[in-house]
Amino acid sequence: MKDTEYSDFCKGNDMDKLKLVKAVVALLTFLLVFGILMAATLVYKNIKSSQPSAEASAFSLGEPSGSRINSMLEYNGYLYLAIKDGGEADRVIILNPENMQKTARITLN
Repeated sequence: MKDTEYSDFCKGNDMDKLKLVKAVVALLTFLLVFGILMAATLVYKNIKSSQPSAEASAFSLGEPSGSRINSMLEYNGYLYLAIKDGGEADRVIILNPENMQKTARITLN
């Protein structure tokens, strides 16, 4: 292109079109970056909220040393623990998992 052709190209309406294209590209770039950041934030929040809580609590069943849990069963909102050994007869402890309180203790002979 010669200088005269270039200057004719940049004059008037063509320059306005170029500015419009630049503005559209800038707007779309902003929206793309903003959308990616929002998506990353949502994914991070979902991952963070879906992780189980690290708060662990320990409690004692009040059974003698050497006792072991032979089996567990959850039924009707209660936790049934079959306990063996510990110098006592086999037994079943019924726990309420909401407050971790013993509901009953059944001794098996």
